[in-house]
Amino acid sequence: MLVAPEDPPNALARVVPLARPAMGAASRVRLGRAELVLEHTRGGYSLLWSDGREARRYVLGLGDRGQLSVELRAPRLPLRIALRELVTIVPGARLRGYLHVPLVPTVVWRDRLDHAQALLELLPPQLQGTWEEGLGTSFRCSASWLVRFPYQSGEPLAVLPIRLYNVGEAPASPAELPLTVRDDELHSLRGALVLAPRRLVWHGDELRTEGDS
Repeated sequence: MLVAPEDPPNALARVVPLARPAMGAASRVRLGRAELVLEHTRGGYSLLWSDGREARRYVLGLGDRGQLSVELRAPRLPLRIALRELVTIVPGARLRGYLHVPLVPTVVWRDRLDHAQALLELLPPQLQGTWEEGLGTSFRCSASWLVRFPYQSGEPLAVLPIRLYNVGEAPASPAELPLTVRDDELHSLRGALVLAPRRLVWHGDELRTEGDS
């Protein structure tokens, strides 16, 4: 994505302009491995998203006054993150680390009064929507437990600092972590988009989110 010259390589920008090209021309924006191509055709615009394995095409009718951008937003549904490693915490212990959370590239139209309207949500393949009785609708994805602040690859991912505590009486090995993330907690740090830290406490039968200190 386009970043300021002083930003480190592969730094993520929260918002990137998507210029409207002249008739017969195209503009491009990269999102890690994926690319967005906006073409101006007779009578409208064609938007192509491709990551080299999958492609999606959208058709847009846009007014003369306004501008497009691509914004990285937090998933709107609750998340259930399956850990790729077996994580075990003995009673009374805690574990600190980082997770990568997929962000949703969103095509946004701003009119001449700067009113923002989301036109398209380009959900990444790793976010799988599911519905379960008692839990409702959520996104499921998987993530590795990272012991250091992760190197930025340019992919649309947010870094989530996380702490797990076990206040139960037996070792805990949670299969997945329930989380909810919001746009207003995203901020830039070390060229990454970072979410507010989370503290999850294992009470012997379930994980509960508690305020971080």
